[in-house]
Amino acid sequence: MASIAVVGAAGRTGRIIVEQALAAGHRVTAIARRPQALPAARPQLTPHTADAQIPGSLQGLLDDHDAVISALGATGRGPTTVYSAGTSEIISALKPGARLLVLSSAGLAVPTDAGPGTRLAARLLHHLMRHAYTDMARMEGQLTASSLTWTAVRPTRLTDHPATGHPRVSIGAAAKVGPQTSRADLAAFILNAIDDPRTHRTAVAISS
Repeated sequence: MASIAVVGAAGRTGRIIVEQALAAGHRVTAIARRPQALPAARPQLTPHTADAQIPGSLQGLLDDHDAVISALGATGRGPTTVYSAGTSEIISALKPGARLLVLSSAGLAVPTDAGPGTRLAARLLHHLMRHAYTDMARMEGQLTASSLTWTAVRPTRLTDHPATGHPRVSIGAAAKVGPQTSRADLAAFILNAIDDPRTHRTAVAISS
């Protein structure tokens, strides 16, 4: 079993990642900025309060983990630096070669096999979410420039539907996947991808 740190563990996706990791027998460090939002300590789970956007806040918290998962996300459609600032702090707290998986979005790129309708919808969505997407792109640039073993996981529209157990995946995020992604499917994929070398230093699109 692995030792995993989840940054943004109190969010809607982060909580599911934590619960699935514990159910699989992993040891989990759950990190969030609001202590009241963190799950209570229990066997295999260690909660920590830290704001990933504050410089130096993660120093020492990520040591001795087999993988770090960032489930950080912005709320609303306004300007944000949640993704890039949080990822910058995570990168600075990790050693070269460390395993890092981050949440991004399939909206960052249009698949090469997308039809006219999909391309139009993508342009509209990119306009609506331009601030978040700009910061996600900045984040992915930071990953590319780093020495980490990273994966940018790009789900389509997130839902709270039950897991299908059969997600559609595009390694390299070049091919079209489905229109929506269950958070449960996303969490399961992220945990399975920790040891999957096909996902190293690349973006991966996913849907249910």
